[in-house]
This record gives sequence, C-alpha cells and structure tokens, in this order.
Amino acid sequence: MSVTTTVTHGGYLNMSILSHINYREFLNDNYFSFLLLGGLLVIMLAYRNIHPPATKNYIAMIIVLFIMNIAGSFESWARNDPSMLDVRVTSSVIHYIMQPLTLYLEVLLIIPGSEYMKKANNLVLAIPFFANTIIYLIAPFTGTLVFCYDENYYFNRGPLGYSIFITTFIYLALLLIWSFLYMHQDRRRSILLFFIGGIAILTGILEYLNIAPGHTDESFAVGIFIYYVYLMTVHVSDMETKLVKNELELTQNKVRILREQIQPHFLFNSLYLIKALIRKDQGRAIQAVEDFSDYLHANLDAISSDNMISFEDELTHIDAYVSLALADKSKNMIIEYDIKEKDFFLPPLSVEPIVENAIRHGLKTGDTVKLSSYSDDENFIITVKDNGHGFDPGTTYQAKKRTGIGVKNVEARLATICNGTMSIVSSNSGTSVTIRLPKKNTAKISPTANIVQGGDCIYEHSDN
Repeated sequence: MSVTTTVTHGGYLNMSILSHINYREFLNDNYFSFLLLGGLLVIMLAYRNIHPPATKNYIAMIIVLFIMNIAGSFESWARNDPSMLDVRVTSSVIHYIMQPLTLYLEVLLIIPGSEYMKKANNLVLAIPFFANTIIYLIAPFTGTLVFCYDENYYFNRGPLGYSIFITTFIYLALLLIWSFLYMHQDRRRSILLFFIGGIAILTGILEYLNIAPGHTDESFAVGIFIYYVYLMTVHVSDMETKLVKNELELTQNKVRILREQIQPHFLFNSLYLIKALIRKDQGRAIQAVEDFSDYLHANLDAISSDNMISFEDELTHIDAYVSLALADKSKNMIIEYDIKEKDFFLPPLSVEPIVENAIRHGLKTGDTVKLSSYSDDENFIITVKDNGHGFDPGTTYQAKKRTGIGVKNVEARLATICNGTMSIVSSNSGTSVTIRLPKKNTAKISPTANIVQGGDCIYEHSDN
C-alpha cells in the first residue's frame, strides 16, 4: 500500500532554501528565457520615445515570466529535500497561478471593441484566471484534491489540479478563434497568432503527457517576443504612413494658403489704390507700396518655409495687411491691440487670416477689431474680436463664407504643427476667435538655438 504525503501549511518557509540555491543551475535552466526577455527589454528601451504599443502589458508579462522562472527553480532546488516541502509547495502554487496570467495578458492585447467593451471583456476574460488562482491558493489545505506529493515526493495532480490545463485551453482557444474570425482583416496577424497558439498547445500536450516537461516558460517567452516584434513593426509602419500623410496634407495646405491668402481681387484693389495715391499723395503711396511688399513677402515666406515664426513677425504681417486695407480713407474701421504676451512662436499665417477674415466679411465703417494676447499656466492665448454682424457657426452660407478655407486651414495647421486649438464664438454683437498654443510647444528659446522642441513635436526654427 502506497503512502501519500498530503500537503499542509502551518508556519514559515524553511530558510534552509538559501543553502540550496544553485545560481549556475538557475542560469542554465532559464538562459533561453532570459535571452528572449532581455532582448524584449532592449527593444522596448530602444523605442521608448515612440510609445510602443501595449508596453505596460508586456512589462507585466516579463515580470510574470521572471516570477515563474524563480518559482520553477525553487521547486527544483527543493525537490529532493523532504524538509523543503513547504518551499516546493509554495513554488508550485505560484507557478501554476502565474502560468495562465501570461495568456490572459496576451488575450487582452487582441480583444477588439470600444474602451467600455474592453473593460467588460477584461472582467469576463479574467474569470478563468481567478478561478484557477482560487483553486491553487487553497491547494495546501485540500489534501489530494488539487495536488500532493507521494512518499517518494513525486508530484501527483488531483481532480481540481487540471484547472491549469482548462484555463490554458480556454485562453488558447480564444486566441485561435479570434485569429480565425478576423483572418480576412489581418492575415499576417492571424497566421502569427496561430503559430504562437500552436507552440503553446504543443508545449501543453508534452507537459501533460510528461514527455517534455519544464518548457512552459520558454514557450511563453518565445510567443511574447515574436508578437511584440510584430506589434512594433506594425506600429513603426503606421507611424511612417501617418508621417507621409501629414507631409502630404501640409503640402496641400501650402497650396490652399497661397490660393486663399494671395487673392487676385485684393491684389488688384491694392494696385489700383496705390495708383490713385500716386496722383493724390505720394507719401501715402510710398507707404502703401512698402506695406504691399511686406504683405506679399510674408505670404510667400509662409509658403516656402516649414519653420514656426515669432509672434512679433506675425504682428508685422498683420500691420502690413491692416495698413494696406485701411489705406482707403473711406473705410473708417478701428483696429485695437492689447498685447500682453509676444515672446513665443507659432505657425506662420495663424492670426493674420483671422484678422483679414474679420475685416473682409464682418466689418462695416466704424466697426472695431481688437487683437489681444496673454497667457495662463499652460497656454499662450490669442483672441481676435470684432463688433460686426455675427453669424450662426452652423452650416449656413454665411458661416461657410466667414469660416472659409483660410480659417479652417489655420485650425488644421495649429493642431498638426504645435497641438494648438482654435474656437469661434459668434452672436449678433460680433465674433470672437480664440487660439490656444501650448507653452511646451511654442515657448520662445534663446536666439542662438535653432530647434524648438515641444512635448509632441520637434520644429526647426531660424532667426534669419
């Protein structure tokens, strides 16, 4: 009759485990896993500035696998020492709890859906893991129900001990089912998941049949490494595609700026005005020519350069346009300035089109445009207010006319170049446009520097 040694708990772990630690054996048993996990960490560190996908999940997986490696080594060291039974039991419990956790974290990476659905899915998907965790946590107090060691200290699995295989099978089945269902959307990803799932299934079968036990950690490490490299490849490819798309949009925006800002009717009107002034007032005519030259120069510079400019340069451009627009004395409009902040950068043609839009569409004789700049803790703020006739910022013809290509172009470039925002509020008493520029992206730097670096972007700048 065989004698079964059931596992009981009561007391602290036997500290003699320290005398059993064999670092050479530990490194030899886990060398391959450590190579893969170390390589994964190197990749994550090398690409940390581009925010690799699912970084937190992979850090958690690395920690879990490291714990599994340590637990497996402790179980091995305590295997032939009856006095180390508590250590062996504790190590086995930890290992069998951690093993399905890696698959659970892997499944979380591929579940599609909204953020709300993801949270709901996470809770449902966690049920097998928590069930297995509870079973193995009570293992030391259930005799042979979960697992025990016989008189020769061989491991014997009880009926509840198979929860580890059931849990693993559930997560692997989810991976394979999802891969099959979504294969038409991403064939490469599905094939990769089939391969990773196949490795895990083969390892589980060999472990169950006791043909090649002890390779679970390595198979998980291989799967995690392969899938992370795939995600990084996709992430970098998406970033390159997005960069090309942004560059194309910026090129298209330049054409739109040129078309919107240098309008033939304004040029013709300015030239006719200069012609009339030459006959009446040569001094004003000379000033009008200078303003006209400054206006054209600023517009053409904006088209040919990707650099941000100082707010002072933008104000100079605005002054040139206003002076030219009001050179006709029949237009008795008032332009007010309230400049409390000017030491910052912004994309060219960010404010001038707003002022130009207000003068061209919103004002009549005697109306006022007020340009202000100030700051709060996080942003530089620019406002352009007029007391002309407002408009409904909906879909009316008047709204489209007041917020044409030029204004919408400003909003798009602010968001793309410096993460800035623009808002428009209009009523019967006038229109107010507010531009917010994050200080971290637009704060002025020393004259000798040639780079303005923001939290999300890097911008070249020239002081010439």
